[in-house]
Amino acid sequence: MNYYVTTSIPYVNGDPHIGHALELVMADVLARAARKQNKPTIFSTGSAEHGSKIAEKAAGLKLTPKALAAQQSQKFRDLGKLLNISNDRFIRTTDAGHEQRAAIIWKQLEKDIYKSKYIGLYCTGCEAFVTEAVAKENNNECPHHKKPYERVEEENYFFKLSAYSEQIRAAIQAGTFEVIPQTRRNEILAVILDGLDDISVSRPVSKISWGIPVPGDKTQVMYVWFEALMNYLTVLGYPEHEDYKKFWPANVQVIGKDINRFHAAIWPGMLLGMGLPLPEKLYVHGFVNIDGGKMSKSLGNVVGPNEIVKKYSADVFRYYMLRHIPSYEDGDFSWELLENAYNN
Repeated sequence: MNYYVTTSIPYVNGDPHIGHALELVMADVLARAARKQNKPTIFSTGSAEHGSKIAEKAAGLKLTPKALAAQQSQKFRDLGKLLNISNDRFIRTTDAGHEQRAAIIWKQLEKDIYKSKYIGLYCTGCEAFVTEAVAKENNNECPHHKKPYERVEEENYFFKLSAYSEQIRAAIQAGTFEVIPQTRRNEILAVILDGLDDISVSRPVSKISWGIPVPGDKTQVMYVWFEALMNYLTVLGYPEHEDYKKFWPANVQVIGKDINRFHAAIWPGMLLGMGLPLPEKLYVHGFVNIDGGKMSKSLGNVVGPNEIVKKYSADVFRYYMLRHIPSYEDGDFSWELLENAYNN
């Protein structure tokens, strides 16, 4: 029985933080357990490297987007080494293989892709479009980046996600596509119950050139979120490689709660559009707070995994993350909590 486990692939516009480390350790434990049972195992992680955030940050640092992406991607590789993570693969969305295979996937989804005008709200920080309803709920400001949403008007390609609402809902309810924990399952079912909207899957090159070109249309690049999701297939050499044939569907995909909608609605829609089986399980973890509050650069309370490992060790870090951070809820880190756990 083969075993395939993935983490989400973090954006390289920021440095690795405790949340990234938690996810790596969780997936690592699943991979090690599978290997102990003598299951042939692939454990994959990586980095998402396209999009306007990377391009903007690179311009500010007087670097090319490619140079910045390479520099930042290496930090995520180093985090894996630091924490003794046993991943078999590390995929970068700027890898030539990923770009070629993403174009193949786009072509396979073309029957569900159409061009239309998009008028709506966008958060550059999240690289995400939001509906009027979501914007209203958040007083027209992104809760993560504390910046007002931008009103965008452009011609993009759209994916007919609405066509798959019913199938996705049925798979989640039947448990053939299991979303864990129950709270996240209920949350996504509530979203699907309202009916899924078609989603924008490209951006004009005139607005953003740092991306994978849309096959057959040089004026558009694939929307970063859309092509980043494809990494779970491209890393296996989809469609022709033996690894893909032996290891898909994934047994477990480990992600953070802030990207539940992308992985529990958009990703299954894409797979159904290609006629592929859905992953068996989507495991959604919470956030790690610092001293009871949200970690943020502006508050100056960001604690890097490096500091913790330097002071204690990778094993102590791994133990704390798995034993003292709840599996299904947000958890808390402070030096005092770590010291108490360690001494006890």
